[in-house]
Amino acid sequence: MDIVYVLESTVLAGGIKNVFEQADRLADLGYRTHLFALGGQPDWFPLRTKIRQFPNYSIMSNELKKMDAIKVATWWKTAQVVWNCCDPKQGGCGIPFYLVQDIEESYYPHWPAMGDQVRQTYNIPMPILTIADWTANQLSEHYQRDAIPISIAIDQDVFKPSRTDGYDPCRIVACSRKSQPLKGYDITVQAVKAVYRELPQISFDTYGFEDPGIYGIPGHHLFRPDDRTIAQLYSNCGVFVQTSFHEGFGLPILEAMACGTPVVVTGAEGNEEFCHHEKNCVMVEKGDVDGVAQGIVRVLTDREFAESISVKGRETARRYDWPRVLHRLDHIFGRHAGKG
Repeated sequence: MDIVYVLESTVLAGGIKNVFEQADRLADLGYRTHLFALGGQPDWFPLRTKIRQFPNYSIMSNELKKMDAIKVATWWKTAQVVWNCCDPKQGGCGIPFYLVQDIEESYYPHWPAMGDQVRQTYNIPMPILTIADWTANQLSEHYQRDAIPISIAIDQDVFKPSRTDGYDPCRIVACSRKSQPLKGYDITVQAVKAVYRELPQISFDTYGFEDPGIYGIPGHHLFRPDDRTIAQLYSNCGVFVQTSFHEGFGLPILEAMACGTPVVVTGAEGNEEFCHHEKNCVMVEKGDVDGVAQGIVRVLTDREFAESISVKGRETARRYDWPRVLHRLDHIFGRHAGKG
């Protein structure tokens, strides 16, 4: 069975990483997987499935229409492309799906016209797959669309406790994404500065594509690290911090939990599916700099509490495994293709 995942970008992002994981792992099950994208082969993920890169959607559509396959839209701009390429009236064939990993109108708070375009894609009559309860509930409540939950997973062989001699219980770690306001990275920076005034022994390490933009506090930035390096970073710090204003899910948080790292987060919709205050994390209101700072101080100074949420975090992360997700996808795709 052929499956084509249709992407716009191939840059570092949790949703794109999830698509890459699905494609590679379904190939291991025997599916013929394909990735069509406007972006090229990534250098940040060890992707085994080759990207077929196109200069625009029009040229991509010409090739996509020729394939009698399951075709999966992965971003709102790809939804109509997939639908048209499966419509026999437009010369298409195949079975369309729409993988909705977030309610993407949230990315356009100041562009209502763009938000309208996103919302219109949820009315396209093709099956919708979702990775998080929050997204499924939003689709049901606001768009009267039922969604098929498939959940999400992490690589349990990579993201696991791997503490070394470099472990520092006073090290804070965060992903530097200051160009994306919804990630709330500035809240993390302000909170870390407040913690440094109270606990001058801390350090602040970051990772990602963007310079962290914080000075005067000891620390290092890892540019484009692979997953194993990130897992080592998580395992050897005292706390991971993510202060988003909104998340479709919040994959880095789950990855940090899997490494046994205590986490401090803001309640950001999608992450509330698996983040529970004082059980497996510290969760504060979004935008609350003082609350984030106090949460970090508590984790760094109350080791018994930190160990407690660390243990519960690892238990949480173990539930998000790939065999369960792949079993679900195999059942769904097989059923819709008339082979399940």
